[in-house]
Amino acid sequence: MPTGGAPGAGGGPGTGGLAATPSGWTCGPLAYGDGRCDCGCGAADADCTQSDLGRCEVCDHTGSCNLAPCPGRINPADTTTCLSPPAGWTCSPWTYADGQQCECGCGIPDPDCQDATAASCDNCLAQGSCAKGLCPSSIVPDDNTRCQIPVQWACTPSTYGDGVCNCGCGAVDIDCADASAASCELCDSSSCDQFGCQVEPDDNAHCVNPPLTWTCSARLYHDGTRCDCGCGAVDPDCASLGVGACDKCDDPGSCSALACPGLISATASGDCDRPAEPPGWTCGPGIYGDSVCDCGCNVPDIDCRTPDVASCIRCEECGGNGICGNTIDPANPSQCAPPPAGWTCDPSHYRDLLCDCGCGIPDPMCQGIDVLYVCGSFPVEGCSGGKKYHVDPNHNALCIVQLPAGWACDRTFYDDGLCDCGCGAVDLDCKAADLSSCEQCNDTGSCSAMACPGTISATDTAHCAP
Repeated sequence: MPTGGAPGAGGGPGTGGLAATPSGWTCGPLAYGDGRCDCGCGAADADCTQSDLGRCEVCDHTGSCNLAPCPGRINPADTTTCLSPPAGWTCSPWTYADGQQCECGCGIPDPDCQDATAASCDNCLAQGSCAKGLCPSSIVPDDNTRCQIPVQWACTPSTYGDGVCNCGCGAVDIDCADASAASCELCDSSSCDQFGCQVEPDDNAHCVNPPLTWTCSARLYHDGTRCDCGCGAVDPDCASLGVGACDKCDDPGSCSALACPGLISATASGDCDRPAEPPGWTCGPGIYGDSVCDCGCNVPDIDCRTPDVASCIRCEECGGNGICGNTIDPANPSQCAPPPAGWTCDPSHYRDLLCDCGCGIPDPMCQGIDVLYVCGSFPVEGCSGGKKYHVDPNHNALCIVQLPAGWACDRTFYDDGLCDCGCGAVDLDCKAADLSSCEQCNDTGSCSAMACPGTISATDTAHCAP
């Protein structure tokens, strides 16, 4: 079979006195046995006495893997096939050295090109070419094997040299007749506005107003004084797209709260690269370095412009529906404010998303409602020991059943239906004060290490015998 040949007409049995074409024949049936040695046809022609490149007479017959006159790309070792293009050729194989036109943007020089310049190009739209429009498109002027998009081009790369004059892209499109606004045919919606080409009259590479993605003050855009970075789009005042051109990286509205280089992307100065969360970060993935100052996250957020609470914008871990307010420790914004005096549950429960009950003082999430039905949680460390029925139904911060002060076993074991003994206080489940009531004597925290009766005092189920 041909190596890299263009699809051709398949051979079949000859008709009308024509010789039958052999299996694999790709050229026209009339070419087989017509008195001329046809090469590159996938099978040997009856007119070729042997496979010798010097004997080939026709190499560009319809269906041949070669489109140029002999010898073209005919394989010297097997004249029924063609040589593949050299390594690096990115366009269709049969376009290489086809003897017809100079293909450009294909990775390596086409022998059909008169020289290496873009001026010699005949075709810049071959399949596999880096160019996206008619020649010269984005072909490098003095190297027609490759394309080059201006470093300041901020629109979709494929729109440069695509045959349409694109404006507001940070550089003048090669498709534009000149740099005037009158030449514009299209404005990228991410560069200028979506409804018209509002570019500078004599500089169609730049917009009159900031692009829709610009997040900093409008007066900083193309002010002619400095390169402002991290603002959602590249400032025309920047000499290049890289962070090395930045003069200011921490404007209000910038994705970087730090001075240059800050978090600015190394290759796209309008954007930031989000860093990894530091050890100890408790606010979850995806929000460290997202341009929003999060507080109460156990370690400072790189997005906070100042070290005090004035910078705090979001405080998801400290309750209050994420609103910071007084939920943040003013002395250390990376920490939540401690609960008020009298709170007996874990500090993390205060201002979380649940109405926690039995904690000594009302939880703000209960929204000033004291009755039991609003409770969402009964923290085990509170006076309830984790039991809803211990909470006062009319004053849900308090309990009608209190764990005794000396209770040393698991708090949930108190008043749970089993009489636990040796726990430092008498269990409410124990119906009598003597050993006969005991059902569990060796709980963790009990003074007895053995099952009942263990070493429990015969007359004091809260303690062990001396």
